[in-house]
Amino acid sequence: MEAINELAARWAVRADAGPLSPDDQRALDAWLDADPRHRGAYVRARARWDDLDRLAALHGSASPDAKPGVAEKPVVEKTVAEKAEATSSGLSRRQLIAASVAAITVGAGGLSWVVLHYGRERYTSGVGEVRRIALEDGSTMLLNTATAVTVQFNKRQRDIRLIRGEALFEVAHDRTRPFLVHANDIAVRAVGTAFAVRLEAAQVDVTVTEGVVEVADSATAPASGSSVPPASRPEAKRVAANERVVIAGSRTPEIRPISPAETDRQLAWREGMVSFDGESLATAVAEINRHNRRQIVVDDPALAAKPIVGIFRATDLDGFSAAAAAALKARAIPDGDVIRLKLAAAQTLN
Repeated sequence: MEAINELAARWAVRADAGPLSPDDQRALDAWLDADPRHRGAYVRARARWDDLDRLAALHGSASPDAKPGVAEKPVVEKTVAEKAEATSSGLSRRQLIAASVAAITVGAGGLSWVVLHYGRERYTSGVGEVRRIALEDGSTMLLNTATAVTVQFNKRQRDIRLIRGEALFEVAHDRTRPFLVHANDIAVRAVGTAFAVRLEAAQVDVTVTEGVVEVADSATAPASGSSVPPASRPEAKRVAANERVVIAGSRTPEIRPISPAETDRQLAWREGMVSFDGESLATAVAEINRHNRRQIVVDDPALAAKPIVGIFRATDLDGFSAAAAAALKARAIPDGDVIRLKLAAAQTLN
């Protein structure tokens, strides 16, 4: 529903800006007819967008270039005070529509607004979802499970912020606009290449599948439009295709080569799979748990340390549990919202 609500909000903004072109109208009609949920989401989005007109009328006046007699829509922020400030910021209705889109979601706590600030859009994937996003420059993002990113493009730079999770970027070639991915305090810079970035607590993992990227501290990353050549920036580390670097805290980053087969194994999630080749059961369980709301629990340290080998569907918790139990002479025991893996001998004693 999050993806449906996001698309509904975008259609609401486009429809509000003026009459749709025949092609756009056909696309909207096709989308509305594709799923009963689409029409309901669109009606709610139009209603919420209209509410912003009333909010604008209450909190501010139209800017000089706004249409006569038409209230200006404010950028939706977290507080009423911020809403009022945004309303009087001087943005025209059409400028504001071009600058931001409000994606509307309804949860147990009531209505909430996912705000896309000036020029910055937010994309998310749900637990167990792999989502492909086409960007305006021809680049694409593939979001792994439970991932959130924001995107901001301007004439000098393409800026992505990985808030959580993991994403694979296939970057369209454009030397005039560097493509920067920020994760924690790390900036990954590319021009035309493909690479994956994973953010896990304080650790950032970068795997390059094509071309070359620069990895640097965000504080030393080149500014937008910088003409400083990469070789003259000693702070930046260059990571080439089939190389991987892990940045964790204050530890010195180490770039190491990985085989194409290892790269494919690490990025098996692109096809909705997870692949293990001797990792501990604890590591494998942590990885597959990322893709599922139900969870696997391993209570026995000896069992958790045993190696696991195989390729599994990321959302098939029961299949993974059964296979792991058979391979490791353990038992998979359903227990409410979790599956407990126990050594067979220990289970017999219980």
